[in-house]
Amino acid sequence: MGVDRSAPLGEILVRRGFITLSQLDGALQLQLKNGGRLGDILIAQGLVRYDSLYGCVAESMSLPFVNLLVQPPDAGLPDAEDREAYLRLRMMPWRQEGKTVCVAVCEINFEVMMWLRQRFGIHTRLVVTSPLDITRTVMLLFGRNIEEDSRLKLWQAMPHASARSTLTPRQRQAALAYGCGGAALLVAFPGVSLLALAMFCHVAYTATMLFKCGVFFAGSVRRKERDWNRRLASLDAHSLPVYTVLVPMYKEAASLPGLLEAMERLDYPAAKLDIKLVLEADDHEMLDAAKALKPSYHFDIISVPPGKPRTKPKACNYAIRFARGEYLTIFDADDRPEPEQLKKAVYTFRTTPEEVVCLQARLNYYNRDDNLLTQFFCLEYRVLFDRMLPGLERLGIPIPLGGTSNHMDLAKLVELGAWDPFNVTEDADLGTRIAAQGLRTAMLDSDTLEEAPMRVGAWVRQRSRWIKGYMQTWLVHMRNPVQLYRALGARSFWGFQFFVGFSTFTFLSAPVVWGMALLGLASVGMKGMPLWLLRLSWGNLGLNVISNWVFTLYCARGNWQERGLFRAALLFPLYLVLHSVASYKALWQLIVNPHYWEKTTHGLCRKARLRPLLNAI
Repeated sequence: MGVDRSAPLGEILVRRGFITLSQLDGALQLQLKNGGRLGDILIAQGLVRYDSLYGCVAESMSLPFVNLLVQPPDAGLPDAEDREAYLRLRMMPWRQEGKTVCVAVCEINFEVMMWLRQRFGIHTRLVVTSPLDITRTVMLLFGRNIEEDSRLKLWQAMPHASARSTLTPRQRQAALAYGCGGAALLVAFPGVSLLALAMFCHVAYTATMLFKCGVFFAGSVRRKERDWNRRLASLDAHSLPVYTVLVPMYKEAASLPGLLEAMERLDYPAAKLDIKLVLEADDHEMLDAAKALKPSYHFDIISVPPGKPRTKPKACNYAIRFARGEYLTIFDADDRPEPEQLKKAVYTFRTTPEEVVCLQARLNYYNRDDNLLTQFFCLEYRVLFDRMLPGLERLGIPIPLGGTSNHMDLAKLVELGAWDPFNVTEDADLGTRIAAQGLRTAMLDSDTLEEAPMRVGAWVRQRSRWIKGYMQTWLVHMRNPVQLYRALGARSFWGFQFFVGFSTFTFLSAPVVWGMALLGLASVGMKGMPLWLLRLSWGNLGLNVISNWVFTLYCARGNWQERGLFRAALLFPLYLVLHSVASYKALWQLIVNPHYWEKTTHGLCRKARLRPLLNAI
């Protein structure tokens, strides 16, 4: 805090009655153990308020203290073009006094003084304010500018990488040409056209299922167990960086107490945590609930001005302007991460190649035994995060990130353009963009538990948004297929096609494939259907059922007796019918309302079963 004068600052705080000698001694012991600044430690413990602390910092520096929220800067003096510098350097021009500019600072260092000299020359005077005052003043003065940046910056810098337009003019022309050509063929040669379409659906379905089998078995190769106790013990607490955690929330007041408890369980020095509760400015219920809980210092409330699209990636883009960490992760309102997850991420980043800029933790559900639907969801996530994504990593294929518990190098994230606010599955898009830039995502050996939707309607709303986002991601990255092929290479390019593009297509074509097989079983002598096509339909139906049984039974082994997962694994092929329902809804929304974010309501599970599961991780 300010010039590094911890002892004088501590003495001032004691003398002015803000803390006791024993509290100062405890904070100094924590500083000796974990490093960091004395003031950050005192605020993280809830011992002092920002205004009290920085009033004492001002006294230790023999400078006046100002509260910018009570005495705001002179109108027109802070410049919107300098807003990022204000946040990064934690200072702001406050008063114009003739030729002299009085600047409110939180600390004095070489970078601050050089910036002031270049911006205002030698005519500056300093006063002290708090980082909270700087953050809130920037939001008040420039919130709209930052909100516009969070919406449009990626589109302005890289329009080809943004889903703001669902189809480019060239894609619209190609779609129109294919549509008209297909319609003409259907009218002229209906039998042959329908046969060709059925053949294409079957071949794409077969190839996609075989691809997924290959990825699953690649991800099932036994890996050497890591001794995390020894590895984490080797981390020097002084070297741990500030870690930013974004928690975007909207109309989820019921989830707030559990979320704060989960964040408090993180095994990371509190003074080095920079947790942002990212709330919408017009979500007054959430804002009131967050303030009523009076979270400690490292729970900073970021209020996002309203604007379209109202999406999670736009809110996260807004919040990273205020992030202080070297690394950043996202947790959803219902997330319960493993306490050691941040330390594991730091260790993994430091021990993996430089091109690894993102880590994806495993996800699953703490309410998996609520009903059959949540058991299906649990099995699906075990297949995806325990086998499929590790398989993609092993094969060098782009990993479509999960929407939570992905950990990133913040500087690299900003260089990549952050998230696309117009893509409703921004995580899958970012994972592909990372790979296209020659960088890598790796799996993180850590778990986060979430709350699975317990009703079919909620499940369809959530899943249709995910599938719509996969459609957006495929359309965006296939705007220039040749360029994407060169950027990814052959294996990654075709892996992207099968895992993101054809996976969505197979959900849409599944009713055709399954329907033909079932009709053929009911009437083997169907007129007009060649025997080879009938056999292909039966083969696809069998491949679908058997492969999903293999996937789910393998991932459920050892757990089905206590969780009822054996029954869910046997019935799992029926669960895939819901995917087709969600896919057609996603396709319709892609056409009529591509950027609409369907919200999933959390906080509905049987909480009595939650704590034992959290203790298990």
